[in-house]
Amino acid sequence: MIKQVVVTDAWLKHKGSVLLNPALKAYEKDLLNMKQTWAHSSEVSPLSWYAQQANVAPATLLKHLCHALPDGVQQCWVASPYHARLSRSNLNVLPDTMLDWSATLGQQVCDMLNPLLAEDGLQLCLLGDALLLTSEHVWDVVCEDFACISGKNLPDRAQSGEDMGRWLCLLSEIQMTLHAHPIYTPQGLQIHGLWMWGDAVGKQTLNVDVLPNVASKNMYLNSVLQHLDKQREATHIVCETEHLAELSPQMLPNNWLLLGVGHSLALQTNRFTAALAKVKKPVWKGI
Repeated sequence: MIKQVVVTDAWLKHKGSVLLNPALKAYEKDLLNMKQTWAHSSEVSPLSWYAQQANVAPATLLKHLCHALPDGVQQCWVASPYHARLSRSNLNVLPDTMLDWSATLGQQVCDMLNPLLAEDGLQLCLLGDALLLTSEHVWDVVCEDFACISGKNLPDRAQSGEDMGRWLCLLSEIQMTLHAHPIYTPQGLQIHGLWMWGDAVGKQTLNVDVLPNVASKNMYLNSVLQHLDKQREATHIVCETEHLAELSPQMLPNNWLLLGVGHSLALQTNRFTAALAKVKKPVWKGI
């Protein structure tokens, strides 16, 4: 039985305003009849939200499940492939829900880039469809969650960290290698680069028992769920709006969490709120 639905891209920004993702319009009437509890939240991907339930970094989940790690790993990141399109003044990253990714493509990326990465003590490892970047050294870099760029522009400013200059050079070398030796998805989309995020330093203890069973279509989260055997008898749906219709049960649960662009909205069925909605048109109170 599904107890909660978590949508990680429920809110969008347009011309300075925060709007409900159009893909949620079919659910809006029912959601407005629920009690609203607003809060601020960082942007998260489905994998990030799942890692938060165990209070660990996203990369820790992959590291815990990857049995072919090189010796002496000090730090690791989730490595997300992306396809970017040039707009008038920016590079716009295609949402990962539109990237027809697979373990076969992941292995090609590993074979292509690992000789380059080895020069800096780095190595890509494959876990299902997900890529994990490992390092023999600790890098002082700050990398935003992939949710911050998925469907948005690549940042035009450097993040903080003493090693960020060398890090950006490495990312540029990855892009140039993928340009010189292109890898295409079955849809014909070229992989233009890797976005490293969700880093874990040192050893983090992972308590698998606190992690819920989840239904999701997110390729990174599904790689973890499959290895943890956390897909059967799911109690949570955790996904982007694009896949919600495929996963929603006939009887919608009484608990929703809508995340996106710095906003978090917890929704719960409330008789008083539902009764009030019959005489007064309900609105989103936090935007």
